[in-house]
Amino acid sequence: MRRRRSDFKVGINVSLLSILLVAVLAGGQSAPVTEELPPSATQPASRPSTVEMPSSLTQPASRPSTGDMPDGWFAPQPAAAERPQLPAEVTKAFVIPVREMIRGKTFDAIRRKVIRCRAGGAELIIFDMDTWGGEVSAALDITRLLKVELDDIHTVCYVRTRAVSAGAAIAMACDQIIMNPSGKFGDCAPISFGGKLEGIEREKIETVLRKEFAESAERNGYNVALSESMVSAGREVWLVRNKATQELGYVLAKDYRGRVEIPPGVTSVPSNPQAPWELLRVIVPAGEILTLTPREAVDYGFAADIVKAPREEPYKALMEHFNVTTEPVVMTDNWSEDLVDFLTEPAVAGFLFFVALLCAYVEMHTPGFGAAGAVAILCFAVLFGSRFLVGMANWWEIALFVLGMGLLAVEIFVTPGFGIVGLAGLLCCTASLLAMLVANAPDKLPIPKTDLDWSLFADGVLALGIAFIAAIVSAGVFARFLPKTPFAGRLILTPSQAMASAQPIAVSEAPVAVGETGLIQGTCRPAGLARFGDKLLQVITEGAFIESGKRVRVVKVQGNHIVVTADEPDEA
Repeated sequence: MRRRRSDFKVGINVSLLSILLVAVLAGGQSAPVTEELPPSATQPASRPSTVEMPSSLTQPASRPSTGDMPDGWFAPQPAAAERPQLPAEVTKAFVIPVREMIRGKTFDAIRRKVIRCRAGGAELIIFDMDTWGGEVSAALDITRLLKVELDDIHTVCYVRTRAVSAGAAIAMACDQIIMNPSGKFGDCAPISFGGKLEGIEREKIETVLRKEFAESAERNGYNVALSESMVSAGREVWLVRNKATQELGYVLAKDYRGRVEIPPGVTSVPSNPQAPWELLRVIVPAGEILTLTPREAVDYGFAADIVKAPREEPYKALMEHFNVTTEPVVMTDNWSEDLVDFLTEPAVAGFLFFVALLCAYVEMHTPGFGAAGAVAILCFAVLFGSRFLVGMANWWEIALFVLGMGLLAVEIFVTPGFGIVGLAGLLCCTASLLAMLVANAPDKLPIPKTDLDWSLFADGVLALGIAFIAAIVSAGVFARFLPKTPFAGRLILTPSQAMASAQPIAVSEAPVAVGETGLIQGTCRPAGLARFGDKLLQVITEGAFIESGKRVRVVKVQGNHIVVTADEPDEA
């Protein structure tokens, strides 16, 4: 009897062990998920991984401490580009509002404002975005500007209301995205106002946009599959889970066809029950374009945070979020800034430089100080002042130019000939003009670094070079031909005017006679001083310049006016 009971117990134990073994073996394959998942199951706390690389999903190094969810966990997606680090306290923040359709002129305006931000030593640039989109080419130009020319400055897109279509491309190119609670982000499918985009024409545009979005996603650590689904309606996106590791990922359906176990009725794609992955949810169905609410943008890993900006204080919360301790510089569009932008255009700057040089030449040929000198000073003031207002000309660059002009004045009116003082003046003026062509912060040397810097520098040098050559040619024309005309004769000093306008020393009678010779003391332009024996007298030429030390002969004496000419030796 005891033996039967023992055999019975052994049989029960064997049966229990068999059942337990079967259960363990069966546990390796999960049943298909058919119930509706809660919203939190598809909202990762960290940025989802780009799971087109199966090895990163099937062979996780370790389960991360963040991003755990009821359905599994997301592997953090590293950014391909290192973001510029913000200091603990930001003191130089700039805001560029984008509140219009994206056009070519939008790119030009943003480019000008970026130059001003760089010149101001920007640490943080926030693009305040509210746009429905616009031209594809203009949007791509702006994204290139952000990724290439601002790679050393932290950029943020604040989606105030809408960053859709071309606005989404710009937002993706920034280092960070911050959402307003009422913002919308995504929907960058190209359209044509001239008709439908179909076939190869649509693909020709979409392929460029998809690559742009994929590049921005990899650069900033966003999910590539979700990013591409903002561009093309054929990009169906799934949320899948690895059965063994419970790792989650957003993937393109076309890349995982046949590699996923699919619950009945979810999609027409055939299921593979033996696959290592299981489908949890279709995030972006085929034929739809991804557009995100603020919460979705955060949950899908695109937006870093949601920050509300009240109308009465539109930037206070943003400044607190980034610990900005000073008032931000808002690059608004008004008539004064538009005027300054116009004056700093290379062509306009070149024209101002041309007029300034030509008027300075005319002023040197007229006695006293007149309208030409005032116009020259005004042109130089506008040239440097407009660039000072946008941060392209620093105070020391202006001071260097003033010093150079002063040295040239000393060389022309005081010292004889042209020597080291004049050369130093030319070098100071040239260095100042070249320095103001580079958008540098006050504490940095004006040395071009980026492609944008070199482009500005080259355009500026070309404009000033053309203006300089044009001024020399125009001065030659003025000196040779225009004094004969009634109008130009009022500007250029003729011999008769020179003699009439001279201010000689006051004596009761002329101290010299016609035919006497003397030596010029300081250059005559055309008035100057000449020494006759022990007498130093003021003389004037018949319009010509005579250098210091040259011998002159008196050709006419009219009262107190002494007219001289160069005393050339007789030829043998």
